[in-house]
Amino acid sequence: MERPATGQTPFMKIILGKDLLSESMSADDSPAKRYVRACAGGVLIGNVKTRMALLDTASQQVPVSITDGIEPERNCYVVSMRTAYSGYALEELKRLHRPLLTWPLKVLAKGADRLFQAAKIDKLVLINNWLLSTNLYSPGWDNTDLGALTDMLRREFPDHGIGFRSLNDFSNQGLRERLGGLGFLSIPSRQIYLFDGQAGPQSPFTRHHSTRIDASLLRRSPYTVVTGAELNAAEFERIEHLYNLLYLKKYSSLNPQYSAHWMECGQRDGWLELRALRNVQGRIDGVVGWFTNSVIVSAPVVGYDTSLPQKIGLYRQLTQLSLQEAAKRQQVLNFSAGAADFKRVRGGQPRIEYSLIYVDHLPWGRRFVWKLLSMLLHRIGVPLMRKLKL
Repeated sequence: MERPATGQTPFMKIILGKDLLSESMSADDSPAKRYVRACAGGVLIGNVKTRMALLDTASQQVPVSITDGIEPERNCYVVSMRTAYSGYALEELKRLHRPLLTWPLKVLAKGADRLFQAAKIDKLVLINNWLLSTNLYSPGWDNTDLGALTDMLRREFPDHGIGFRSLNDFSNQGLRERLGGLGFLSIPSRQIYLFDGQAGPQSPFTRHHSTRIDASLLRRSPYTVVTGAELNAAEFERIEHLYNLLYLKKYSSLNPQYSAHWMECGQRDGWLELRALRNVQGRIDGVVGWFTNSVIVSAPVVGYDTSLPQKIGLYRQLTQLSLQEAAKRQQVLNFSAGAADFKRVRGGQPRIEYSLIYVDHLPWGRRFVWKLLSMLLHRIGVPLMRKLKL
């Protein structure tokens, strides 16, 4: 069902993912259209519960996630603000295994979680949401009538918040300022690390001592670097396992649970570029997957065999592959959050990442909770992120 915007921009429309399933596929379909159709056709990410839609702004097409606040507990943070801001806190406190020390913080986090639930912060429409840890914004957003887009979404989803994830002031300052001018609230989320490869081989991060050591490690590595096009079905299952070892078992089960089928779809449809490390016996021991546009590279998929000795340096090799790719493309690598010290000594530049959320059309109580969250994170959260170098 196509639902064109009425009023200011007749060419702007949103199409529900389930309605794309009845359309014939075409070689001219955009990556976003192929992605939304794939997501609507089955469960590709185990812990993501959402409806997907395709937004056509006339200048570009992007995926949209729609949650109604009634999804299961522990819905992944890529669609759930409740998980992002209280679920993660509760899980991290549990992982400390210090109940006497952490119980006051646990009580506070549980209280915040109940407040978020009452305020329905997960009743949310997220624009340009590729269900990744980091969404990228193309230059096409410079030509988008954000006011008309906001008006359309207010009409279509009058009881939902409207949001954009993954904005930072290095890559998206203009977009963030334009959204702020329309009344979108700025909600800090985390500190990410950027590697500016626009100078190619002369990029500053290439001169860091740790980066040079890693480059030497990769050159001398017994592993063969293979592309996603060279992987067979069993190897896609293997890279799903490697991703799970790192992101779900070592880090957090709240991270996206990407399936082998999701990775196969990405490789086939062109929105994910995979590189894997194959050992001399033919086994895949490491993988990195890049999501790109014309100016930014990100790495939503990273995984390796955590049972192998650390001295092999699998994570270092995968990082070096990503840095080399950014320099080769003369683009910026957004290497997400986490492993802060590791990224800093290789030239990663910290930036605060934000979500921009529009709530002016919602009831007063729900607006208040969003504004309180924004204020507390700006006044307390951001200074802590910077001071602790998270």
